Order: sequence, then C-alpha cells, then structure tokens
Amino acid sequence: MQHARIIEQLDKMTASGRITPEEAAGLRAAAGTEEFDVVMGAIRARHARVHTDAAVADGRMSQGDAETALDRVRDGEHSAALRAQIRGTG
Repeated sequence: MQHARIIEQLDKMTASGRITPEEAAGLRAAAGTEEFDVVMGAIRARHARVHTDAAVADGRMSQGDAETALDRVRDGEHSAALRAQIRGTG
C-alpha cells in the first residue's frame, strides 16, 4: 500500500482496531521519511507476533524461527511466502 494511502486511511484503521492511536501518530510523524517504513514494520511485526506466538506455543515453529520471521517483517518483507510461514500454512 502506498504511504499516502496509508496516511489517508489512518483514522479508519484506528477506529477498526487494526492499529493503535500511538501507531497512527507514529505513522503521521514519519510521513515522507524513511522512518515510515520502520514504523510500518513494527506494526506488521505486532500483527505477525500473534501467529508466531501461537505457532511456538503449539510446537509448529521454534522460538528462533519465529524471531527470524519477525525480523524479516520488521525489515520490510511481507511476501506471501513469509505470511504463509508465519501463519503455519506454508
């Protein structure tokens, strides 16, 4: 999703609970800078952690593999293959 479009959708994403008010503020503050991608990576990693924590808890993923996957998300990767790995479907 384009950065400008994300900024336009922040109120909707906050209202729906997809992001926190603090995350929205961080994205607004980072708009137009390289920091924007860092903030987005942190948000994506928070969402992914729900899946990796569950996968670690039930033995589908090691803690090390989970942390590696989350690092990849934080670094900006959000490929379908990585999402499938995180969700335990790939």
